[in-house]
Amino acid sequence: MGARDILHALTRRKRALSAVILAGGASSRFGGETPKQYREIAGLSVLGHTLRAFEACPEVSEIIVVCPEGDGEKVAAIAKNAGISKFRRAVRGGETRQRSAILGFAQISEKSGYVAFHDAARCLITPEAISAVYREAVLSGTGAIACAPVTDTVKKKTALGTVEETLDRDGLAAAATPQIFRENLYRAVAYTAQQENFVGTDEASLCEHYGFSVRLVDCGRSNIKITYPEDLLFAEAVLKSRGEEKA
Repeated sequence: MGARDILHALTRRKRALSAVILAGGASSRFGGETPKQYREIAGLSVLGHTLRAFEACPEVSEIIVVCPEGDGEKVAAIAKNAGISKFRRAVRGGETRQRSAILGFAQISEKSGYVAFHDAARCLITPEAISAVYREAVLSGTGAIACAPVTDTVKKKTALGTVEETLDRDGLAAAATPQIFRENLYRAVAYTAQQENFVGTDEASLCEHYGFSVRLVDCGRSNIKITYPEDLLFAEAVLKSRGEEKA
């Protein structure tokens, strides 16, 4: 049996999925004194709703939360209040998203074969969507990410602010999270990127940069990232329609 066969055999056996929730953003666009991940919607914090979705996903074995320095006890309290049994620990984030993802990844169990990265502010993700992305990641042998269809007409602009061209939206997708990868693949691309000082826009961009294909999974347009205060109104309406108010 060759090295590639051994790698494939190990990957088949190691199917456990660790989730790294990125909750270290500064919320500069959201405004206010309370970071958006701690704002309450339908009786529970944004982070609490996100944790509940991963708790309810059968493939997820553990949850790591990456948060700002000094917020570890607050995150642990949110997890306890939301009834999260899969929560393992909170870790301090880094100066960039990429560094924060790596710090969270460093804490996952050695038994994990796959890792999911998810924005804490995407609190409308569902357990079913997480499972769908995970299945595609396993089938691909590399990774898969959530996305949403682009319905607006998208213009590429020049440096002067004029239209350069109109892009064909049929060939576009809006990237989202979760982004799920084979554990040893992410480890390799993250390490290489660190050594070469390459900075990607998300976890998938690291895989793309080093020549690995990543599958797209349409998880619908409701999987928004809370960015502005008005997004809370939309999220609350969706959560209430699902009957997900805190009991």
